[in-house]
Amino acid sequence: MKHPIFILLVSIFIISCNQSKMESPNGTYYGTLPCADCPGINYTITFEKDSTYSETQFYQDRNIDPLKHSGSFTVSEDGTITLTDKKDTEGMRQFNLKNDTLQMLDLSGKRVKGDLSDMYLLTKNKPENFSKKAIEENKAIGFKATGNEPFWSFEIDFANKKMKFKTMEGDSIVTPLNNPVKPQDIDAVSYRAQTESGALNIMIIRDECTDSMSGEKSGYKVRASVQMGDGEMKDYMGCGDYKGDYRLHNLWVLESLDGKPMDSKSKAPNLEFNLVENKMYGFGGCNRINSNIETINDSIEIGSVISTKMACPNLDTEKLFLDAISEKTLNFSFSEGKLILKNDSNTLIFKNVD
Repeated sequence: MKHPIFILLVSIFIISCNQSKMESPNGTYYGTLPCADCPGINYTITFEKDSTYSETQFYQDRNIDPLKHSGSFTVSEDGTITLTDKKDTEGMRQFNLKNDTLQMLDLSGKRVKGDLSDMYLLTKNKPENFSKKAIEENKAIGFKATGNEPFWSFEIDFANKKMKFKTMEGDSIVTPLNNPVKPQDIDAVSYRAQTESGALNIMIIRDECTDSMSGEKSGYKVRASVQMGDGEMKDYMGCGDYKGDYRLHNLWVLESLDGKPMDSKSKAPNLEFNLVENKMYGFGGCNRINSNIETINDSIEIGSVISTKMACPNLDTEKLFLDAISEKTLNFSFSEGKLILKNDSNTLIFKNVD
């Protein structure tokens, strides 16, 4: 009798192991996949209990809607999950599930190797700023600041012209972004706003600031006076920085064009970028100029430059300058406090004077 019982137990064990291997995944998995010509592909796949799935691909920094697809899947005896409606030559078709981590496989059904292999691991933890809406909202934030004891955060959304102050307890106030005021005695800008929900006075001072807890350094000190509802006005201190391309938001004087320095005897061309208005203003060397602009990642697209029509000795220099920027897309970078605008045809180097 012992022998048949032993065989039965072994059979049950083998069957249970196979069922474990073939257990269908369920729920949603998230990951940011590598992209050859964009910062990344935000990928989401949801498995249902009826062996159907749905997936979404959102290409960051591309002006296209998320790509959505659905179909059926199977699980083989070795645990490989296959999206059966996709062709063998298609990517994003096979996966392995291990400890709640979904491993996307290559076209051969093998684990991806190399420096980017970890980017093919999907988890059930949804990253922050993962959806298209969240990414676009986050990109609109042009200035962020935080403070400690008590903990608080502050954001300026230049695109939608609003400010938001929030405490760790969850209290918050959102106000319109009014025109900044520049004090005469300090290198700073201040914003003031009053609404039915309270008052918000912010001063952003250009001075290195060190976080009192993390030790992280920022380029600006921030003073905030906040009134929530009918409560008392409270003062806060912290550190902040402009994000990404908002470093452009300044007045820049041209030092050199294609390696040729500007004539020190003449007033050099200059550009002032206003990213709140998406406008560029400046001086071409003879005439006042302006244009619409658009920034995407580390490039700036300058529209057709409009100028006054004065005659002066520097028209040749002005023409070279305007030809280099009008209706052009240029990559920008910063080095030792200088702005570099560059494309395949021209290189312009500016110094900051604001």
